[in-house]
Amino acid sequence: MNSRERCIRSIRHEELDRIPLVFRSRPEPFKALMERFKLSNAEDLYRVLNIDIRGAGIGIKGGYLPKNVEVKEGPYGPAYMIGEYTGFEIRRDLWGVESIWAPNRTYTYTYHKHPLQYIPLEEYKWPEVSVEDFNAVVKARRIYEDYCLCGGVEHMWEIAWQLVGFKEIMKFMFTKPSYVNAVLDGLHKIRMQQAKLLCEADVDVIYDGDDVGMQKGMMMSPEMWRRLLKPRYKELIDLCHRYGVFFHFHSDGWIEPIIPDLIEIGVDILNPVQPECMDPVKLKRLYGDRLCFEGTIGVQSTLPFGTREDVAREVKQRIEELGPTGLILGPTHAIQPDTPVDNIIALYEVALKYGTFKR
Repeated sequence: MNSRERCIRSIRHEELDRIPLVFRSRPEPFKALMERFKLSNAEDLYRVLNIDIRGAGIGIKGGYLPKNVEVKEGPYGPAYMIGEYTGFEIRRDLWGVESIWAPNRTYTYTYHKHPLQYIPLEEYKWPEVSVEDFNAVVKARRIYEDYCLCGGVEHMWEIAWQLVGFKEIMKFMFTKPSYVNAVLDGLHKIRMQQAKLLCEADVDVIYDGDDVGMQKGMMMSPEMWRRLLKPRYKELIDLCHRYGVFFHFHSDGWIEPIIPDLIEIGVDILNPVQPECMDPVKLKRLYGDRLCFEGTIGVQSTLPFGTREDVAREVKQRIEELGPTGLILGPTHAIQPDTPVDNIIALYEVALKYGTFKR
């Protein structure tokens, strides 16, 4: 089987030759892997590790990101420096969200200002969908015709609370629900446009990364989630399914109460099944015939802090307990800085050795 066939068969719970593999990493481990294998481009690394999934996307533009500025990393996309605070950089992204960044580190930041706290919603300048990215996705489909092509849409809940402020939106869900709905509608419109373009470009999977879980609970009650977020997720999933595209839902943390709801509205793939928060074996027993699980190897525990033997043991357990189909194996999130390179290599070597099946 090629990678595309392999992933589709696993999502559909059909017989396959080996468990599909996915890769996500922060820049530091990625660079270390490239140096270890003496490689010069990402595609070569993906092939060395036997990765079955490739990515493409429809971006967004405009908003509060001026043209001709030095672009830096933001919480969810590009940002630019607007000032300093006691030696730290203050950056603003295209949503108008401001964050404070630690120098000489990637993705180490805290939020500083939320635009809807000082801009009336009716005056807020929404970013636009980069329709011109469509051709790049079509090209990616041609290049990666033998791979499972996954395209992501903007977050809804996460961007909403970044626009409003977390404490504020938690209050407004009870005191100003119409306001919260208006913010969500603005984001939902963008997501639907992105998804439609991705589907028309013939991606295999639409990825929606919208964290609603924490380590030991949810950010809101399941009832509030069902009232505010579930209907919009359903509309997005229905659009994908009309094109024959699978839907991949991501939420870190503990989200057990809403998993039946996710199945009800048509989620095909659940990620990351974070083992520090939920028991993958329990979820497989309860929902494994209706969901494909993706991820499952902890980036908070085994990968950074375990030995190579610990990683090998966890990978073999996942294959035995969650496989042989309905599983796409890989890290639960981006592999973090300072993760031992040998542990990362062990994940993929052991997955290939024990996740390959004879007919």
